[in-house]
Amino acid sequence: MPVRSRVRQERVSQGIMFNKRNHQIRIAAIHGGIVASGNGKRVRALAIACVAALAATTAHGEDLIDVYAMARQSDPTFLAARNELEALSTAEPAARSALLPLITFEWDKNRTRQNILSSTNAVFASGGSTYPTDNRILTLTQPIFRLGAWKGYEQAKVKVRQATAVFGAAEQDLMLRTAAAYLNVLAARDSLSFAEAERASIKSQLDLVQQRYTSGLVTVVGLYDAKARYALKESDVIAAQRDLNDQEQALREITGSVVPRIKPVRDDILLEQPSPSNINTWVDSALEKNLVLEGRRLGVEVARVEIDRQRAGHAPSLDLVATGNRKDTGGSLFGGGSVVETNDLMLRLTVPIYSGGLVIALTKEASARHLQAQNLLERDRRQVERQARAAYEGVTSGIVRVRALGESVVAQESARKLKEEGYRSGLQTVLAVLDAERDLYSARRDSAKARYEFLLNRLRLKQAVGTLNEDDLAAINKSLQ
Repeated sequence: MPVRSRVRQERVSQGIMFNKRNHQIRIAAIHGGIVASGNGKRVRALAIACVAALAATTAHGEDLIDVYAMARQSDPTFLAARNELEALSTAEPAARSALLPLITFEWDKNRTRQNILSSTNAVFASGGSTYPTDNRILTLTQPIFRLGAWKGYEQAKVKVRQATAVFGAAEQDLMLRTAAAYLNVLAARDSLSFAEAERASIKSQLDLVQQRYTSGLVTVVGLYDAKARYALKESDVIAAQRDLNDQEQALREITGSVVPRIKPVRDDILLEQPSPSNINTWVDSALEKNLVLEGRRLGVEVARVEIDRQRAGHAPSLDLVATGNRKDTGGSLFGGGSVVETNDLMLRLTVPIYSGGLVIALTKEASARHLQAQNLLERDRRQVERQARAAYEGVTSGIVRVRALGESVVAQESARKLKEEGYRSGLQTVLAVLDAERDLYSARRDSAKARYEFLLNRLRLKQAVGTLNEDDLAAINKSLQ
């Protein structure tokens, strides 16, 4: 006996359900379409195969933590920031070297030939001599007072602290960029999925309109409306596919390789208000702890010390110099050689008098750099304040928006169902049904984007106050399917 099955059109959500007790199977198309139910073996086999395929896809999908681990190993911007930190970490020992003893060794070995061409001295009346000379000098210089070197050492220590803050900001930026790229891919996939589902739904309406037009139940205007809406949705699907390709490449830009499957976000994400629930508290914390601002503040300090370092070019310097010299001469005009050892210990005072205006010019340049650093700090301070406020309001308003759009989807689904029933009974036009389809999928897209934006604003708020870390990514990871 062939299995009797009935096909009915209804609103469904993505998924496949298999009930073993009564052997009923429901195969649901993505966000809308045709639902088939029955108890046949062929349908059961198809459902089981679909479940297996869906499970395999989900099991092999990458989550946000996996993608972030890939980004840490491959993102050029982050790796460049790490290289910069490694390079600047050598600034302190390099500057300290100017305050430590300097030991040098010099060795000269030469051969001398002397000929007397004329002389009024009877001793050097005539003749010549050829002899070797070996000269060895060991010099130790201990700086006692070098103002420029001391200022350079002070500046180097601030530079290392600045590099640490800048790298911390780069690390937080990588977390935010990775999460944004991840969620942008999900949003683009949602848009494509919704566009394809809406196109399929419009196509079914178009087929129905064509049948009614052939029977004389629909005017040509209704037929053209359906055809125009279908053609428009075709272009939307193409645009959505192009946007998805671009977003996947944007994620590849960070991870270094294409991530074919990533896990989606659940519909029931946790909606938590920021704690404390005072926007000024978050803004004050951002102005105090933001890592970008910390790097800028240290940059102002580096620029201020640079003025002192350049101005120190006018200051005298004092060094202690110890020299040991051994000179071995293999001969002379007198016919005999000598070995002479000389040890010197001296204080060397150097007083700059005139350098052609170099010190004045460099000091003026350093002063201008200091003013530039102060202005950049003020610029970033204002930006951080704005970003902290925007992120806080994005979280608080995002909670309301997510809930409101969720209710909007439910309302749009009911409206579409009623308009479809009205169209079948002749109370609604096909254009009203198509408008209901458009509004429904638009609400679904907005609802999904609102969830993604809420999650991103949580990260932006943590970044603004300088506390963003991998635990925050792990919290979002728990929101994934």
